[in-house]
Amino acid sequence: MNDSAKTDYRAKYEQLLDEFSSLETTEQLQQSLLRSLLNRVLFAVDKAYPTLAKESQALRDLMRQIGDGPLPITRIQPGIEHLAEAIRAIEAGDPTPDREEDLSDEEVAERVDVRDFLPLLLERVAFTESMEGRREKLLAILNNPKDKTLNSILIDRAATLINDMRRELENEKNELADFLRQLTEALSEIDQHTLANLGDVETQRKVQEALGNAVTEQVSHIDRTVSDATDLDELKRVVRQRVARISEQIDTFRKMEDKRLAAVELENNQMRERIGKLEASRQILQEQLMASTQKMLRDTLTGLPNRLAFDERVTLEVARMQREHTPLCLAIWDVDHFKQVNDTFGHQAGDKALHVVGKTLNRLIRDVDMVARYGGEEFVMILPRANLQQAFVVLERIREQLAGTAFRFKETPLKITLSCGVAEFGAGETIESVMMRADEALYRAKANGRNRTEMAYLKS
Repeated sequence: MNDSAKTDYRAKYEQLLDEFSSLETTEQLQQSLLRSLLNRVLFAVDKAYPTLAKESQALRDLMRQIGDGPLPITRIQPGIEHLAEAIRAIEAGDPTPDREEDLSDEEVAERVDVRDFLPLLLERVAFTESMEGRREKLLAILNNPKDKTLNSILIDRAATLINDMRRELENEKNELADFLRQLTEALSEIDQHTLANLGDVETQRKVQEALGNAVTEQVSHIDRTVSDATDLDELKRVVRQRVARISEQIDTFRKMEDKRLAAVELENNQMRERIGKLEASRQILQEQLMASTQKMLRDTLTGLPNRLAFDERVTLEVARMQREHTPLCLAIWDVDHFKQVNDTFGHQAGDKALHVVGKTLNRLIRDVDMVARYGGEEFVMILPRANLQQAFVVLERIREQLAGTAFRFKETPLKITLSCGVAEFGAGETIESVMMRADEALYRAKANGRNRTEMAYLKS
């Protein structure tokens, strides 16, 4: 294998290592969301089932023992299942657990709490495509006011869904790790093969040198015989004998060389076949990784980047802002009276409204901006190289065009407007702090009549 091919293959190997690192980063983000889900579930259990405080605390203690590292499914799943069984046992003891009209106001509030936070979490978790159908089915159950599914079953389904996706991500990561191991072994074989070829070249040089020395010796012997010969017949006999020996040595060398070249060609063909298979596997795996990464960073309903993609982009933009000393703003959009749309026309209308809003926002932003669906009816926007006043002008233009856009659902016109809060990054300010200020500005926009943009100024 020539140096160019080796260099190209090593470059692809390093590219795969980068993709593996990217997958690990995505896995860390998923881990953060999984921890958030478990904490919220345990919070809801504490409120709804005080008698299960011991079981909830056991899960919290286990999460603390694990620390900031990955949450192994084999360790946390038994605790989750035990907690779900305990909840089912409590609810099974309720003579009329499925009849909401028989529940106390406090119990109804607890039931609503579970149905409120689970959809929010399921919206904000970036599910893989294979899990998207299951998430949609669970969301349909959670958003159905007539559904009487027990809290324990809802929590259990949400946890199972998260665990299954976690398993799928682990399998994908293991598949990539296994391929990288095979690729490493193949590269090691290539190195050994190259060294063997170098050794073979040295052996060939020595054999050729030995043949040359033998031929030279025979020719010298002939030369001496000619010089000393007195009998012509004897001279002919000696010359024929020496020439025969030279021919014999050359034939032996040729056979050895043919055998060596055949072995080298066979080994090279096997190596080429192995590399070809690895290259085909690499190409397939790379395409799968790219498709999986794109799906993981894309919101399936609106087609916009999702929260994971936003987290990655805003981190990059903050680093650029600090490096280039340029302004950076962050805006949060929220659809006004979105619950009324869902309650009046159904969730299908709400989904269509979110889809149209997402497409419209994406069409109206500047080339340098980014808009993502953050969860539910919330959208977030990054506006690089724009200070607070400049961002306000851009956002007002977008808001006015959105307010004038005609929305229809099954020939019924819908009035859709958005409220917006925007904040500019201050020196040394964290992303969380800016998000909080933008969120406060959004609530002011809601309180001041909706369909407006409010700016969040830095407190002096």
